[in-house]
Amino acid sequence: MCDEAPESTVAPEHDVQPSSPEQSIAPETSLEAEGLPAPAAPEAAAAPAAGAGEAPPAQEAPPESAEPSPEALAEKLSRLAQLLDGAEKVLAATDLPDARTRWNALRREWTALVAGLALDEATRARVAEIEARIEARDTAVREARSRHQLDNLTRLQKLCDEAEKLAQGEHLTLRDAERVLRDIRTALDAPGPLPSRQDQQSIVSRLKAVQSAIFPRVQDLREADGWERWANAGVQEALIARLESLREQTDPAVVAKQLRVVQDEWHKVRAVPREKGRELWQRYKIIEGELRLRCESFFQQLAVERVENLRKKEALCAQVEALADSTDWIRTAEAIKALQAEWKTIGPVTPGHEKAVWERFRAACDRFFTRRKNDLTERKTVWMANMKKKEAICAQVEALLESTEWDHALSEVKRIQAEWRQVGPVKRNRSEALLARFHTACEKFFDRYAHRNDHEVAQQLAHREQLCADLEVLLATPEGTEPEPAEALAKRALAIKRQWDQAPAVTRAQAEPLVERFTKAMNAVIDARPAAFTGTDLDPEATRRRMEQLCQTVEGFAGEEKAEAQMSPAAILAAQLREALAANTIGGRVDDEARWRNAADEVRKAQAAWRRLGPVPETVGRELEARFQKACTRFFRQFDQHRRPSGPPRR
Repeated sequence: MCDEAPESTVAPEHDVQPSSPEQSIAPETSLEAEGLPAPAAPEAAAAPAAGAGEAPPAQEAPPESAEPSPEALAEKLSRLAQLLDGAEKVLAATDLPDARTRWNALRREWTALVAGLALDEATRARVAEIEARIEARDTAVREARSRHQLDNLTRLQKLCDEAEKLAQGEHLTLRDAERVLRDIRTALDAPGPLPSRQDQQSIVSRLKAVQSAIFPRVQDLREADGWERWANAGVQEALIARLESLREQTDPAVVAKQLRVVQDEWHKVRAVPREKGRELWQRYKIIEGELRLRCESFFQQLAVERVENLRKKEALCAQVEALADSTDWIRTAEAIKALQAEWKTIGPVTPGHEKAVWERFRAACDRFFTRRKNDLTERKTVWMANMKKKEAICAQVEALLESTEWDHALSEVKRIQAEWRQVGPVKRNRSEALLARFHTACEKFFDRYAHRNDHEVAQQLAHREQLCADLEVLLATPEGTEPEPAEALAKRALAIKRQWDQAPAVTRAQAEPLVERFTKAMNAVIDARPAAFTGTDLDPEATRRRMEQLCQTVEGFAGEEKAEAQMSPAAILAAQLREALAANTIGGRVDDEARWRNAADEVRKAQAAWRRLGPVPETVGRELEARFQKACTRFFRQFDQHRRPSGPPRR
């Protein structure tokens, strides 16, 4: 390639665009050459002059009104038919410009023939058809010419776009730049037909502009390429020296390895100056051939090892393919991973088989692991559904932990346990947590169920503690506020007392601290406002009198001797009843056992009434409490002695 791109000139428009068929008419040719009749010569041709000043003899013109003879008319019609047949053959056998030229010659003769003749419809139709066919061929040629011009314009515009993009790019290579310059010069030398002169001028200006932009860069690239080739020559000298040093190496494996490295590096620096390239290449080939001959046995052994490696890898492929359709996911995955690790320990195989054997091994592994992944995806969906079911079951059991409807809750928990066993597995890392949650909830429920009585007692004790706290609130009057009215205070205290009496009974050991606390609080409330409780169930004086009556009643059943003046009517009646029972004088003879049972029931009623009594002053209450308890103890001791068998003890 020369240093400067020659300027190319573009021919003017009439040089680059083909002429129309009408402008490129070929010279008339002989119709006899095509086997057609020649046109008739004109009858009034002038004869050459005999002398310079002589005029030709005048000929008489035929009269205008003269009609052709029948023989002349028949001859003209025959000749016209021959011309039309010839015209159809011309259209079918020649290209369009030649066909139009021949048709014009035929038409001139036809015009002379038909002058003064009346044509029939068939002849006129044939003439019109021939003219239409010629016009259709003209139209097709014009359309083809337009398409060719547009295609050529598109090609040149694409070339301009590509060249401008390369000229603007930062990474322009010498090969691309030279190729684009060649294409530009070719386009400028022969741009081809274009639709208009404006398109031609635009394309030419763009091509010249991009040519001017790329050419300086091509010169720089050529200079850089020259320096690179010069540097590559030095590298090749060094590589040849490395090969020469391998002549002293005795280990063929080392020689083969180093030879391969030098071959790869030589491939990278192939481009060198032409004057040094052949010499360096000859030196390289001589030393390389010598070293390859020395390594021939090593290469043969290496080929044998690679064949053996290929056999081993094919065996591994067969093993993996046998496991690819297994559904024992865990063990099969471990086995395939072991085969993959073994694959990595095997060396390279025979060249040309690497890709095929690797793709075979990889395809088998992928098939198994893809199947396992799809199965795991499906199982995850099932595990998620099972996890939601088990979480709902745990929530149901936890909701029953506070229930006190023990029979219903017990049946529900047993039903839920059966439902739990029907639910499938969940993900391993969530399974243990859910199972622990479920077992914990069930154990808590059954623990509460086993100690359901203790829970009831605890609830009862909590209720009594709340009553004590409510009663103690009546003692505290906030500072700056007036004391509660007496009537309202009495109503609240009575309501608390009724709730205390109606509360379920608890064991004595459990109730004793609360009874002491409640009594102390009630006494404090009554002592603080005694007038508010006058005439109520909490009236201390009325309570004292009731306590004395109960003491007398129990003492009457216990047999304590007292004067009738000191006894209440109920105590007197009890004593009389006891005496009558002893004497068997009332209502006939009554069973002694029934008599004592009735007495015990009455004493128990007195104890229940005693517990419902309100508070009294501490000193009075302590004395009456001791008296009442002493009478009850004495009675039940007698009752126990009466129930004890009188005969000798059984053995």
